[in-house]
Amino acid sequence: MRILLVTLSVLGIGFQAFSQQVDTLNIYSSSMKKEVKTLVIRPSSATEKKLPTVYVLHGYSGYPKRTITQDIPALLALSKELKMMFILPDGNYDSWYVDSEVQNSRYETFIAKELVDYVQNHYNSDQSKTAIIGWSMGGHGALYIGARHQNTFKAIGSLSGVMDFTPFGKEYGVPKALGENLENWHKYTVMSQIEKLKNSRQKIFISCGTEDPLIEQNRKLHQQLLLFNIPHIYEERPGEHNAAYWSKAAITQLIQLNQFFAAYE
Repeated sequence: MRILLVTLSVLGIGFQAFSQQVDTLNIYSSSMKKEVKTLVIRPSSATEKKLPTVYVLHGYSGYPKRTITQDIPALLALSKELKMMFILPDGNYDSWYVDSEVQNSRYETFIAKELVDYVQNHYNSDQSKTAIIGWSMGGHGALYIGARHQNTFKAIGSLSGVMDFTPFGKEYGVPKALGENLENWHKYTVMSQIEKLKNSRQKIFISCGTEDPLIEQNRKLHQQLLLFNIPHIYEERPGEHNAAYWSKAAITQLIQLNQFFAAYE
C-alpha cells in the first residue's frame, strides 16, 4: 500500500516547487579537460543523515534540464518523498557513456570516478547506498558502467535500454566514439558485460515496453541473466520507446531502489 500511495502522489503532482534543492554545476573533468554540466537534486531540509544517491543518465540527444522537464519530471517530487539525491550529468548528446578510443571523450571515467568523487566530497552522499540508472542510451550507460564498477554502484537499472547498439549504431553517433570498425564495438555493449555480473552482489533492475523496438534486446539480456543464475528484477509493461513509458517506469524502479536501500538500515 505504501508503494501505491507514493506512486499515485508523485504521478499527480508534476513539475512544481517542492522542498528540494536543484544545483546547476559545471564539474571539471581532468580526464577530458573540460567542464560537464550536471544537475544535483536533493531535499533542501538540512539533515546530518547521509542520503541515498542515484546517478541518472539521459538518453541519446538528451540533457539534464530536459530530464526534469520532459523525461522524468517526477524526480523532483521523488527527491522529497524518498529522501534521495539524484545526480544528472550531461552525456554530451551521443557519448554512449564509454571511454572513447578515437577522441577525448571519457564518460565512463568521468561518471564512475570523477563525478562520484566530486559528489562524495561536496555532498552528504551515502557511499553504501549509491546506484546508477538510465533510459535508452542511458540504460546502456547505467548497466555498462555499473557492471564495470561494482564497488561504486550497489544497484544498477535500465529503462528501455540499449543492450547492443551494433545493429544501428552508425545512425546514432557510435562511430564518433568507437570508430568505424564494427567488430570493435561489441566489447562496449551491455551484452559483453554479462560475465562481470556473474559474481555481482548488485541489485539489477531492467524494464522495457512491449511495443519498444528494443524489447527483443531486453528479453535476450533477461534470458542470459537467467542462464547464468544472475539475480535481477525484469519488468515488461505496455509501452513504446518514449518518455510516456520511462517516466512512469522510473517511478517504480526508484521506489524499488528505495526499498533495497532501506534493507541496509
